[in-house]
Amino acid sequence: MSLIELKNVSYSYNDSTKAVDDVSFSVRKGDYVTIIGHNGSGKSTLAKLIAGLLPVKEGSITVDSLEVNEENIPQIRKRLGIVFQNPDNQFIGSTVRDDIAFGLENKQVPSDEMEAIVEEYAKKVGLTEYLNYEPQNLSGGQKQRVAIAGILAMSPDIIIFDEATSMLDPKGKKEIKQLMYDLAGGDDITIISITHDIEEVLQSDDCVVLSKGKLFMHDVPEKVFANAEKLRQIDLDVPFIENVRETFGKYKIKLKANDLKGMVEELCRSGSKR
Repeated sequence: MSLIELKNVSYSYNDSTKAVDDVSFSVRKGDYVTIIGHNGSGKSTLAKLIAGLLPVKEGSITVDSLEVNEENIPQIRKRLGIVFQNPDNQFIGSTVRDDIAFGLENKQVPSDEMEAIVEEYAKKVGLTEYLNYEPQNLSGGQKQRVAIAGILAMSPDIIIFDEATSMLDPKGKKEIKQLMYDLAGGDDITIISITHDIEEVLQSDDCVVLSKGKLFMHDVPEKVFANAEKLRQIDLDVPFIENVRETFGKYKIKLKANDLKGMVEELCRSGSKR
């Protein structure tokens, strides 16, 4: 069942070259979808269009059959949250507790219920002991977890991560990616991740590839990366595992496994038959 539908969506800034050009695809409920492409390919513009942060000028976007337009935006935003590159731009409260509670206050959730919800999602993202800290004094990964907790507290159906790990150090990236994988483990939340991290793409259910604002490819990650030469033509890399597969393919050795351990076992088996 499609939760999000894009049909012939185009968008340009100041009537210049189209940042998004006639893009159509759908996102199924509960899926973890990654969107990749070189810089300037339209990834972040597309995320903002889906979230209603930019007006849809051409084509249409629907979220659970609601068209993304001025009239429906309030309803859609109750169901959708977005995590940006820089978490500092999302902080409202003076403490972690206040920041997680901000959206709940706007919904006029009773204070006793609010406290329980804040505690629940602070625990979910591993920040219980930091509730009384100022967000600005936390590490990059911790700040991003505060932003995610604030969104989760609003019980969204959809979360968009707009290059949410790009400004983090390796430890912070690992923490946030693991949290994203954990969230994607159930059917309750649909995740759209704008990313440059090819290894993250391998963990997703579906992959959308953009090039110069156009839809270049849309398929499961295994089939996307099977087109390694096409991806390189638009300045995208492929996972290490696909480079290994491609290298052995040049010697007429076809490896089917999707991890290095499996490939080694395949090579051992083929060697024992000779």
